[in-house]
Amino acid sequence: MSLIDLMSMAKPNQESRDKILARLKGKELVNCFQCMKCTSGCTALKLLELKPNEIIKLVNLGFVDELPSSDIIWTCVTCLKCVERCPQKASPYHVIMALRNLAVEKEAKVPEGFLKAVSEILETGLAEPPQKIVTRKMETVDRTCLRLPKIKSPKGSFQAVFMKAMEEK
Repeated sequence: MSLIDLMSMAKPNQESRDKILARLKGKELVNCFQCMKCTSGCTALKLLELKPNEIIKLVNLGFVDELPSSDIIWTCVTCLKCVERCPQKASPYHVIMALRNLAVEKEAKVPEGFLKAVSEILETGLAEPPQKIVTRKMETVDRTCLRLPKIKSPKGSFQAVFMKAMEEK
């Protein structure tokens, strides 16, 4: 569903805005003066329906309720360029992460890739399993062929800490 569909009847909600701002303590969203440095360096810009600076503007104006229901917040590749580039420390990355957390709390649809990544992290401690690669000589090799050490599975304490971090708000 596009954001235009979601916002056709939207009204600003200061309570939701304040909730997001409370999650972003230390981030100065209200200081964003729309210089677009975050947008000019965005890796996923071609994929985004809204530019990073527009997401900040919508949150500042109180249009928060529609964003967790949209696919926009899941398109960010979390490269952190916006954090590095922002002269006002009003990074869209942190806003998007707060909106993702809000989406999960509201039980909005989470893309399957994110759920698979969390499952893989719990099982192996890695976001993706080790893969075989093809060399320039068109040979397929894995960690054993390259004499790399075997990756150890995470201990139970890791899983407990990871789950606790996932539950924190």
